[in-house]
Amino acid sequence: MAIIASQLIISALFYNYPARKEAMLQFTKLNFVTLLIHITNKVSPTELIFTFNGDSSLLKDVVLKDKVSKKYSLHLDPHAIIIANHQIYSDWLFVWYLAYLNNCADQIFIVMKKSLQRIPAIGFGMRNFSFIFLTRNWAADRDYMWLQFNKICHLGSKCWVLIFPEGTNMSSGTIVTSNNFAKKIGSKPTKYVLLPRARGLYLSCKSLAKTTSTLYDLTLGYSGHTSEQMAQDIYSLRNIYLLGKAPQTVSIHISAYNLQNDIPRVDFTGTATSPLSTEQEEHEIEQFNDWLAKLWYKKDQWMKHYYETGKFPDTDGREYRVQLKLRNRLEIFNVYIIPALSVMFAYLIFSAVRLML
Repeated sequence: MAIIASQLIISALFYNYPARKEAMLQFTKLNFVTLLIHITNKVSPTELIFTFNGDSSLLKDVVLKDKVSKKYSLHLDPHAIIIANHQIYSDWLFVWYLAYLNNCADQIFIVMKKSLQRIPAIGFGMRNFSFIFLTRNWAADRDYMWLQFNKICHLGSKCWVLIFPEGTNMSSGTIVTSNNFAKKIGSKPTKYVLLPRARGLYLSCKSLAKTTSTLYDLTLGYSGHTSEQMAQDIYSLRNIYLLGKAPQTVSIHISAYNLQNDIPRVDFTGTATSPLSTEQEEHEIEQFNDWLAKLWYKKDQWMKHYYETGKFPDTDGREYRVQLKLRNRLEIFNVYIIPALSVMFAYLIFSAVRLML
């Protein structure tokens, strides 16, 4: 409620100053993830294990350890598109924690289902975070996505856009639907991931190409369940936050791709002087879909290896273990600073007026 109150106060005070209003709303976004990190650490302590694909020069020297505090920080590209497999409802929290370690937690923008914006209170807050809500109808979403992506890339000096190309959680029902679709289009079935949807991700890469050259691919694995079980059934929001049953470890394998050089037959340079025709765009989407599908089949094999060994393959030997918690316990007080100052200011005005009367 403190975050919602902060947003209402900011919207009222800076109604005629949209740039300042937007900057202050991003501060509440940082406060939101600060609160979630604090709560998660208290009710369901979790350790994150980071590993890196050794094939990319984009992942050199991206982890630093403070000599005094012994705490890790990330130095990934502050302007990037993030994709990941989608296993549980709180996947996005662990990706957001990466942004927190990378000092861009206030500039992360998540693409999600439009129905989520109707969640009481939380939906209002997420709309103020400039998250992108989709109907999953290309005709309805396309122009809206162009507008939103062009807006967010200019909101600040940093911009992380998080997309789950699978579109929904991995479950016993969605894997059947995914493989039925794969059979229909003549593609191979998968076992540990869902077939990705290329259009939304293509459009994000296309529209952000002028400010973004990096795509990070995350593969998420949760300990404490077998390959025959669904992580979403074991680690539901109820189990994590009410019963304290969280994964003991969350493994995150990070790969990186240069949008301009590593994705063949698609122009993500951001230098086009005129828009593509419908036929040209459809051709590029088809080429991009081929690249993304190959990446996801590789991810399916990585998940198979994870379930068999507890680790991801194709790592460069680096492994970092980080407890999901705030770097400084005092950060939690930032959540309440705007409402507290507003109450204090209102009290002072009220007291002054009463004395004058």
